[in-house]
Amino acid sequence: MNKKRLQVLPAILFGFAALCLLASFTMPPDDTAGPSKPIPEKIGMVDSIQSKTLATSNTPKNVSTEPKHSPEHKADSTIAEPTHEDAQKSQERDTHVVIDEQTFPRRVYKPLMIPNDPQASQWWVTNTNLDKAWDTPRGSAETVLAIIDTGFGLAHEEFAGRWYMNAGETGPATTEAASQLNCTDRGLPLDRSCNLIDDNGDGIVDNESGATTKQNPSRLNCTAQGIPLNKNCNRIDDDANGFIDDVRGWDFVNHDNSSQAGEINPTGSGTTHGTMVAGVAAATGNNGRGLAGADWGTKILPIQALDDDSYGDTNSVGRAIYYAIDRQVDVINLSLGSVSPDSYVENAVQAALSAGILVVAASGNENCDCMLYPARYPEVLAVGANGTDSQPAGFSSYGANLDMLAPGVSLTTTTWLSYNQTAAYAGGVNGTSFASPLVAGMATRILSHQPNATPLQLMAALTETSNRFNITAGVPHNTTYGHGRLDAQAATQRMTIARNPALLYSFNPVSKGNYLDSTNQHEASSSYVAHNCSQPTTRLFDLKKSSDIFFSINQTERVKAQSNGFTSSTFTWLCLSQPHDAPGNIRSLNIFQEFRNLHSVKR
Repeated sequence: MNKKRLQVLPAILFGFAALCLLASFTMPPDDTAGPSKPIPEKIGMVDSIQSKTLATSNTPKNVSTEPKHSPEHKADSTIAEPTHEDAQKSQERDTHVVIDEQTFPRRVYKPLMIPNDPQASQWWVTNTNLDKAWDTPRGSAETVLAIIDTGFGLAHEEFAGRWYMNAGETGPATTEAASQLNCTDRGLPLDRSCNLIDDNGDGIVDNESGATTKQNPSRLNCTAQGIPLNKNCNRIDDDANGFIDDVRGWDFVNHDNSSQAGEINPTGSGTTHGTMVAGVAAATGNNGRGLAGADWGTKILPIQALDDDSYGDTNSVGRAIYYAIDRQVDVINLSLGSVSPDSYVENAVQAALSAGILVVAASGNENCDCMLYPARYPEVLAVGANGTDSQPAGFSSYGANLDMLAPGVSLTTTTWLSYNQTAAYAGGVNGTSFASPLVAGMATRILSHQPNATPLQLMAALTETSNRFNITAGVPHNTTYGHGRLDAQAATQRMTIARNPALLYSFNPVSKGNYLDSTNQHEASSSYVAHNCSQPTTRLFDLKKSSDIFFSINQTERVKAQSNGFTSSTFTWLCLSQPHDAPGNIRSLNIFQEFRNLHSVKR
């Protein structure tokens, strides 16, 4: 497990809604939700997720309803006008940020949201054969899915008993530290010096001054809450991991132990997104309520890296990834992005892969060859969106590093409302933000069958079994479709039914990330083989630097090699064996001798 501590590099702001085109209707399931209250403009209400009178579109069922970007229809046209305070805060964060006594450029992005007529039909379940995949019981291995996003509806009925709990911060305690109080609870006027918010984004809370209208709730110890002493509320870092009372995730924007949505701005643009993403990935099935996400059995680690107003940056996103590594999760979902590369976040992604964690991210919603980061990093499993016609959605970004598509149009999922925090749902949601968690949820589900599978093997299981529909036969990858659309049933079968051919041709020597530095493998060690097959999705890279030649299937190693002066080309495409495969015989093909007529290489 990589326990690398943090180095803060240039601040790149992440806008989740660059990946989330949202048009939602919300509905309490019964009268217990209380009377209707005003809701944001362009958001409608219906009574229940089970209602048969849900608003529907006049668009034919087999036609994608995703909106397309155009100069006349800007994606950010629905963003509320900034308040004076927001404008002042934006000016304070403009042009640069100082972290650890170093100055770095700051790039700011707006969230991009487009309203659309709501549709509640769960077409995406059958589109991906997810309903058939559910017929196969989940494996016995426990898994943890980290969702790095905005805040979450922690009390939502779909996630009861599903949040990952930190055992090191639970159990009886004998002592406690003082509560951390905000301005109001200290009897002071609202001011940035006491509102428990990092107003200027420098990573330090309350080192600012000036009037404000917002504050974070006080962080009360057990006694102040009127409950018995417990590690989950004693305001002490009981497990010595650097985070006080992180019993259920962490908020890396507000620097506290609550990833609850809406604590600072209940009407902000970012209050719903994390809950929506979590619902697609892992909403509880067979509970007679709402919907079922891809994986009903995985634990969910809620990590907040974007605030209620959709603001996040290099510091919050990168630290969130490192926190997920320290929590030893299995899969990380990132439904957020930036147009610019970010070395700190990229290093965090590589550290996650080195720790055996698959990283899944949304490609973006600009309908161009302009994928966002971190999805654009070649190590990441990058997911675009397809529509109801199984074609790429009109907004879905694409490119050379796109790996696959998954439904991202007209989905119904969980959401959060300040006046309905336990049973709110949204329909008609669109965006690659929701395609990504569908794949991430399937990754944890198939991992439950093969817990020793590495990130590369998980990626192979999902992409080798994809539905290739319009991809030309014999062409492993297409920049618009990736390797094809998610097929949940086929991916499940790949991890539950062993492939045991009488003879398997494998390629050797193939580095999995340890050629350049044997002490710093970029993926957990494994005995799997890279072999020929009919639908290969793993590149075998030919890397050369003078007489130093090697072959690798590891994208991180390829990137490192190129930075060290190696040239890179694709030698061929291969498939990867899985932990349960047991071929009768393996015929090892020496690449140097049988394909290149080389008998020695420099190492």
